[in-house]
Formats: sequence, C-alpha cells, structure tokens
Amino acid sequence: MNHYPMPPDPDLQKLISHRLGTINLSPIDDIIAGSIGTWLLTYTVGSYGIDSGGQIKIAFPLVTDWETPQFDQPTESGYTTIATDGRAKLRVTWQPKGYVRPWSPCIVIDVYDGSLDPGDTITITLGNTAHGSPGMRAQTYLESKFEFRTLVDPTNGCDPRRIPTSPQIAIVAAEMTSLVCMIPSQGMVNEPIEFFVKGEDQWRNPTLAPENISFVWGGQGTAAIENRVLTVSEAGPGYLQASIGDFSCRSNPIEIVSQAPTLQRYWGDLHAQTKETVGTGSEDEYFTFGRDWAFLDFMSHQGNDFQMRDEYWQHINDTTKTYHRDGDFVVFPGYEWSANSPAGGDHNVIYRQEGMPILRSSHWLVPNVPETEQSPAHPADVFFAKLKQSVPLEDVLVCAHVGGRYANIRKYFDQELVSLVELVSCWGVFEWMLWDAFDKGYIVGVMCNSDGHHGRPGAEGAGMTEFGIENGLTCVLAESLTRNAVFDALKSRRCYGTTGARMLLDFTADVHPMGSVLAHRTAPLSMQASVTGTAPLESLQLYQGKTILQEVRPPAFSNLLDSNHVRIRWQGSRERGRQRRVTWDGQIRVEGCQIESAALFSFDVVADGITSQNAQTVHFRSRTTGDCDGLDLVLNDAKTGTIHFESEAGTASVNLADLISQSPRKTFDFGGVDMQVMVERYPAAVKTQTLNLSHAVTPPTGKLTPYFVKATQVDGEMGWSSPIYCST
Repeated sequence: MNHYPMPPDPDLQKLISHRLGTINLSPIDDIIAGSIGTWLLTYTVGSYGIDSGGQIKIAFPLVTDWETPQFDQPTESGYTTIATDGRAKLRVTWQPKGYVRPWSPCIVIDVYDGSLDPGDTITITLGNTAHGSPGMRAQTYLESKFEFRTLVDPTNGCDPRRIPTSPQIAIVAAEMTSLVCMIPSQGMVNEPIEFFVKGEDQWRNPTLAPENISFVWGGQGTAAIENRVLTVSEAGPGYLQASIGDFSCRSNPIEIVSQAPTLQRYWGDLHAQTKETVGTGSEDEYFTFGRDWAFLDFMSHQGNDFQMRDEYWQHINDTTKTYHRDGDFVVFPGYEWSANSPAGGDHNVIYRQEGMPILRSSHWLVPNVPETEQSPAHPADVFFAKLKQSVPLEDVLVCAHVGGRYANIRKYFDQELVSLVELVSCWGVFEWMLWDAFDKGYIVGVMCNSDGHHGRPGAEGAGMTEFGIENGLTCVLAESLTRNAVFDALKSRRCYGTTGARMLLDFTADVHPMGSVLAHRTAPLSMQASVTGTAPLESLQLYQGKTILQEVRPPAFSNLLDSNHVRIRWQGSRERGRQRRVTWDGQIRVEGCQIESAALFSFDVVADGITSQNAQTVHFRSRTTGDCDGLDLVLNDAKTGTIHFESEAGTASVNLADLISQSPRKTFDFGGVDMQVMVERYPAAVKTQTLNLSHAVTPPTGKLTPYFVKATQVDGEMGWSSPIYCST
C-alpha cells in the first residue's frame, strides 16, 4: 500500500520511468538470507531532472530486518555511501519513518547546492567495503520478490512518487543447520500416519530435507516406516527419531490409540499477515507455507483493518475459500481490528465462513474506501455493538491480542464475542492477559500464535527485528478437522496454547474438558492433568486464578544437594505497549567458586547470547519481551560462594548456601511487567517427559473461579490450558 500504486498500463509505466528516472541493482543474484554482502543501486535521473531540495528515497518494509545502514563509520558493518556524477551535492540520512506504512524506513537522499540533470546518476553502495567494512547483512527471512522500493520527488514538492523500475530480488535460504520432524499428535493402531521432515537454516527458513534420512520409532509395539508414512502395531505414546550424518532430531510426541477419541488434537496458527498490509509475500505463499512447510491443520489471515481496501477483503475471502478443505486443511477468513490501546487495542476477528463484513477501526490508510454505518466502528464498545448487529454470534470469534497495540480488556470487553486471549506471539509472552481477565471476572480461553510478518506462519523465527521471539501455536480439541468443528472448539475455549512446542496437554474437571463452565457443582471437584513434552519437563502446575495450588516436578528435582548446576533466568517486559522490550545486557559473576561451563537457555535471537566468559564471569547480550532468557552454569562447587547478576535492568546476588538451607530457588522482582530474575539450583540431567497431576478442589461458593494448568519444559518451552470455570 502507498498513496500512488503502480498503474497496470505498461505504456504509462514507461512514461513515469522516463520522467522520474530508473534504478538498477547489482549484483542481481539471489541473496542468501542473513548473508553479508555489498549491493549497488544505480539511479539515473529522468526527464524532469531533480531540483534543489528534491529527494530520492529507498524505502524498506516496516518489518524488515535488513541491517540498518550507517554513513559515518567506514570500517563498521552496514557502511553505506552515496555518490553522484551530477553538479549538485547530496545529503543522506536514515529515517525510520520516512514514508507511509508499511514502507516506513527509508534511506533519504536530499539534493542541495544545485540540481541534477536528466541522465545524471546517483550510486548507492550498501555495505561499502572499500575502507574495511565487512559489508551489510541482508534480511534473515525468505522473500520471493524483495523490493528496493524507490521514490522520487523531483520538484521539492515533498510528494515523492514510486518509480516502476524499483529492483526486486529473491531472498533464499542459507545452508541447513538443523533437522525438523513433525508428526500428528494422534494416530490409530495399524493405520497409516503421514509425517513431515524438513531442514531449517539458522534463521528457521525451511530447506528441503536430505535424502536417505533414517527413522526410528520410540514407543510401544513395532513400527513400519516407508515414504514418510508410519504404521504402529500397539497403542501408547511415542515419537520418531530422525537422523542423517551429523544431523538428528526428535519429533513431537504422538499418542497411538486403538479407538478414535471423541476429541482429536489439531494444530494451527490463527494470526499472521502478508505484504498487502505489513507482512511478507502473497496470500498464496502464506497459506502454502502454513500447510506444506509448517505442517499446520488450520489457519487464518489477519491483516490490519485500516490498511485493507474492500477489494482486498474480497480477495482474502476468495483465497480462504480456495485453500480450505474439510478433512485436510481448515482455513478461516478474518482480519485484525487495530485500534489504539486507549480505544480498545488489537483484536482478531475470525469468521466461520466467507461473505462477512469488515468493520474497520478506522479508514486511516484507505481514505478512498467510503465510510458506512458499519465501518468505521470505533472505539471497541461501538465495534462490539456493530459486530453483533452485523454478524450472527455463532459465526464470529473475537480474540484479544497484544501487538504494537495491546488489547485493553480491562476497559473494553464483550463476553458474548470475546472467547480467547492470546498469551504468545512473536511480540512476546503475555500471561498478564489472563490475569486481567481473571481480575475482571471474564470467561476466556487461551490461544497462542505468531502474528508473523515474515511469511512463515506456524514456523516463524525471531530473526533480527524488534519482535523478539519465535511463534506460538494453538491446539484445538475438536471432533474432526472440519471448519465447523474447529470453529466450535475455539468458540467453546476447548483449546490450549504453547510457545511453539507441540506438547500433549490434557486438563479436565470431573471429566469435563478445558474451557468448560461448571456452575453450582457438588464439591469436591477432581482436577486431572497430564503433559507429554517435546523435551524433558520441568514442571506441571495447577492454578486457581493467579495462585498455584499444586506443582509436580520430575524426580530429578527431589534431591539437589549434590548438584553443581545453577540456572539463572530473567524475563518480562518494561511495559504493556510497543516499547516493552527489556535490555538485560550484562554479566554473571561468581565469588568463592569457579565456572566450569556456561550454556544458553531459551534464547531466541541469534545475535544474543554469551559474548565472553572465563572462570569467574560470563558476559551476555539479551533482550526479552515477556519471554525468558537464561544461562545454565556448571560450577566446581555450588555449595559455597556467591552469584552476582549484574545487568542494565538491575542487579541481584545469591549466596549459594541459601539455595540448600532455605530454598533451591530465589526470585527477584525488577518491576515493569513481570520483570523477574530467578536463580535456582538445577539437576544435572532431567529425563522425564510425562507428568501427571491430580487434585481435589472445592471452589468458592457463589462465583465462578478459573482453574488452569501450565506446563514448562527444561528448554523453556511452555504450554497453558484454557481455564475451567467452577463454582459450588
């Protein structure tokens, strides 16, 4: 989207190029994601010339993670130069808001002390290595047509226009650095189960899986494996182990059953968008990636409403109808109602079927779309009212989201419409959305998605942007993989969310599934929960509201007296809004003991991690946005001495002897939103991958009380059930 889209008429495009100029890129080879290189953009002035005070802008997508160009440190990365053979002088700046969303960040070249004549050239060298710079890092995610969008203002009119020759080039995956195997969460005895295997580069871009991969079944009974199809002879949990050369991986767990259960598990990502608004790629690429590369069962598309023309909304409906196939791949039409937080904040609107209206929060970037009685619908209470007037309640699902604009559910909420709160996206981890709902007495379920902007729904990497973490996933417990069954499961809150791990999580109260509302029941109620992880488990916790009622941990945590392993983790956000990221850069220092080794725990961003270390100190770079980062230390003796955590966000110190005599865990509050540092004596090894929990509860009388479970793996992956609401 921009004020001046390219006309489709080729002759008109030639005329615009003649007047505004042309631009060429060198080299034109495909760019490897995240690679360091040098690229030359050569702009040739058109027949208008460029007046003194005119401008040329090279605009990048708002969500790009291309390295930011810099112009005054010739030996450093990202060094960029400009030169002209014309008589004018040039001034170059980097302006993060140099043009209209989603093409906001710009290299801005101002022409002064003279004009440029037709035929004069300007050469922009991205990653100029002439004076020692290593070059510039390209974006880390794939794109079939990355565009160096070029805009020209030849008249000093402050009204730059896009030129038709803006170079486009493909960004392709780097070398494979890991192997990934995904399998359905449930399968039947002696029936074929298709699974999927792929490679990924360090940025989580997919690559074709190598040939001749070996697969080994880890579970009950015998298994036949041929042509990516698994057949198992006995019921029970299991997994696949895949390996080839130096690469190996373990699939997510699968439960093999002898009889089809009433409710089956299906995985999806309900929230991301494409290039028409503020994402990457086409809608065809988007749904194809989710289905074929992320191994998703269901999806939705969620473009920002204030950027969506009526024609594009119709296109989204046409596309979801094309890709949806009951029994194979479920797709829902939808959009993101994107008001500012004081007016309600971001909410995802998901429709059961096509043909429903789009009620925008505003028409800010689509001023030519006529306003109607339905749209705009603003603030959130007006939106809720108009939505209920326009769409049958049973055919619409509204979900509260934390993005650039967080959903302000304390001020605006409608119990008939809002069924789910999103606890995880690439923006971060937001458990406080549940706390807000509990404080206000709302009945909500849990979902986790990506809100991915880089064209990888269901398998979104953190990259090098301000997003911060990888995607979450939502698992529904539905009767079948059909649009109606999945939608009804979401509407009934019969779902759980994770930070991306496809763990098997179950939670019932007197056999009623997660999401149930059990009012005026006879006490006590039997709460049952279980989890099978994709990695060894750290804990399974039962919550009553915001209070932990019971915590189950593996046997390895029962005796830590002789363990020399210490885990230090930090988490949280500065605030709820867009500037929520916390910079934790600092060091962990020990006194009275020595560090034998240090390993990263739960880091997402490739650029973060350990920067240096010795026997006394580990220096690190870290940022969190509600999520958790940490380090696992092995000490020569963890019974005596002191650990000092010293970072930009604050400091904390722990006497190691206190982790034996008092509690194995010390927690420090750093303010902000759930900003905490935890120092914990940890087992040398944890192998348990299944935990079970049973607890009898007597809910308070006269009010609905939420109960839910949270599972945490030793690798930092987490999962949350939707609550069950009970009263006696």
